[in-house]
Amino acid sequence: MSFRAGAGDRVFSFNKLRRRVSVSYKHHNALVVQIARHNDRTTYLILLAAFTAAFMYMSYVFISPLFRRPFSTNAFYVLPFIALILLWYVMGLRLAVWRAFGVEHIVVENGVLRWTRTALCWTRELEIPTTDIASVDAVTPWHALSNHVEFTALGKRRTLGDMLLSNETSELAELLRRAIGISSKPQ
Repeated sequence: MSFRAGAGDRVFSFNKLRRRVSVSYKHHNALVVQIARHNDRTTYLILLAAFTAAFMYMSYVFISPLFRRPFSTNAFYVLPFIALILLWYVMGLRLAVWRAFGVEHIVVENGVLRWTRTALCWTRELEIPTTDIASVDAVTPWHALSNHVEFTALGKRRTLGDMLLSNETSELAELLRRAIGISSKPQ
């Protein structure tokens, strides 16, 4: 028995995904790009709750023995484990908050690329002269879980967007190349 998908049939349906990139032009010469938060905020909030519960449990497991008896220097062996757990929690917290609430705003105007990333109360801003940007590339791996745009400026590779749709990634890279003045890559 074999399965053949007809012209109207879809093997996989991604109805929950929506375009996250919106592009506009301000005063006919400034490119304005807004990358909205991810599609599935609920998943990342559940991830955050699960990560917090795991952190609390691991903290209990490693810290509670320290308070059962008077503290001795022999208990210092536990501190690296506590530091590792705390590091993983902070990394997981950052990832979950960014994926649930992160928004990027990119403006290319008057020879400057302004890039603002906001997630809840965390904000990072970056201004780079367009003359310092050497390349803009659309990165679309086969698994499509980390489609993004990379650009090289002042010797550093920076990443715009995360988990974008494939066509959004290609369109955004092409629009940024045109706005910055970099020639398109040969296909």
